Amino acid sequence: MLWKNYVLSSSRITPRLHKSPRKSSFSKNFFITGCLLTVGAVSSYLTYRYTSERENKHELSPSYFVKYKISHKRDIDSSHFLLEVTPLFKQKVNIWSLMTAENLWSVEIKQPEVMVVRNYTPLPLKFNPASKEIEILKDGDNADGKLSFYIKKYENGEVARWLHHLPKGHIIEIRGPFIDYEFPHLPNELKRSRYCLYMDNRNERSNNIRENSQFIYQPYDIMMFTAGTGIVTALQLLLTESPFRGTIKLFHTDKNIKQLGPLYPILLRLQASNRVQLKIFETDRQTKQDVLKSIQKSITKPYPYKGLLPFSNVNNKNIMPVLALVCGPESYISSISGRKYALNQGPVGGLLSKEGWNSDNVYKLS
Repeated sequence: MLWKNYVLSSSRITPRLHKSPRKSSFSKNFFITGCLLTVGAVSSYLTYRYTSERENKHELSPSYFVKYKISHKRDIDSSHFLLEVTPLFKQKVNIWSLMTAENLWSVEIKQPEVMVVRNYTPLPLKFNPASKEIEILKDGDNADGKLSFYIKKYENGEVARWLHHLPKGHIIEIRGPFIDYEFPHLPNELKRSRYCLYMDNRNERSNNIRENSQFIYQPYDIMMFTAGTGIVTALQLLLTESPFRGTIKLFHTDKNIKQLGPLYPILLRLQASNRVQLKIFETDRQTKQDVLKSIQKSITKPYPYKGLLPFSNVNNKNIMPVLALVCGPESYISSISGRKYALNQGPVGGLLSKEGWNSDNVYKLS
């Protein structure tokens, strides 16, 4: 496996390597190089954070909780809602610019009444009070540190149910970021624009070609399998500042697309911009078995990751995925990639195993 992932343990980040039993000498060399680059980047970030916290306890940090107030809450249906929180003090650091698509990350929200914390994956969105619409943050804008979340209320989900009942203006406490998964660092790479998410469709193709031709390294593609609110992992990679450079083949399963609310038009826009190949399955229309059969027919075989190669071209039609990420309820993860055992990945099974994927190129997200 050529990526380094981090497993969260409350107040600390514990590195765990997703090791492959066999690696070619090339893979070993690249793995070592990649680790040095990514560990260096994370170490620099944490050093900055821990140095800064002595001077400013109001900046978001994984080592202590920071106060935010609920600035917007919107029900999508009886179970799903969007939540926006605003820090009591404006954040000096643009977390989206800092993390980019090289990191999948989350934050912990504390439920003080029962002393429970829950990880949630933020999205670079903000609510516009004038238009009453959800907007994607533009490059350089961190909305003073606002964080937005797409949350489902589960019957046994203490934190989600508690958050849903809180009124606007209520103060909550958050700490982070915590790195859930880290991709190889691309030194000096061009910052990928999100301009296509705002521009006229007629100019989209020419802008994408011009942008791609300036890449230093050849982009790589991945597949993502998400269900329910697990969609936020894919959206974070696609919407963050300097988003994912390759193409994501995204399989998403939901009861129906209405549960996505304003996130669905964003997904369609990403698809129109050739950032994602989107396949949505609705369990209102198909049985679980039919959904799994449809997914299996569309799974692409794994391709080897060849490291930091000079840019040659971008092929948005025939993607060559080097990694599969899976995020959703336990039963969904088991069906797609085999059971995940708490912090242990467990063996790769399910549909991905049948199509030639294994522990070298599959990672199960919580």
